Amino acid sequence: MSNNLLKQLEEKINAAVETIELSRMEITDLKEQNDELQNRYVDWEERLSALIEKFEQLEEGEAVEIEAEAEATIQKVEEESEEVQAEEVEAEEVKAEEEDDTEGPIFGTSADSYTEAPGSAQHYA
Repeated sequence: MSNNLLKQLEEKINAAVETIELSRMEITDLKEQNDELQNRYVDWEERLSALIEKFEQLEEGEAVEIEAEAEATIQKVEEESEEVQAEEVEAEEVKAEEEDDTEGPIFGTSADSYTEAPGSAQHYA
């Protein structure tokens, strides 16, 4: 019986050793898979960071374009406003000139314009 018990013990020990070896091999495989997954994770993280950076650059570029368009529009509106103001001033000047021409005296205001010409029939002696 002791032989039988030793054989059973040896079989159980061999089974336990095989189980331990299989477990070690699985652990090694799992560690390799874990390393591979971590590397993939790092790669994906780098790619996503690069994409996010590109999106931010696009947004900044669009913001700059929008600002430039807004500034151009503001400048155009200011120029048009200045043109309108200049036209209004010009129209007022023309209107003022027309009013001066119609309301003023027919003869000039200089002293010569009120005197008669020397060859006139009404010249006093």
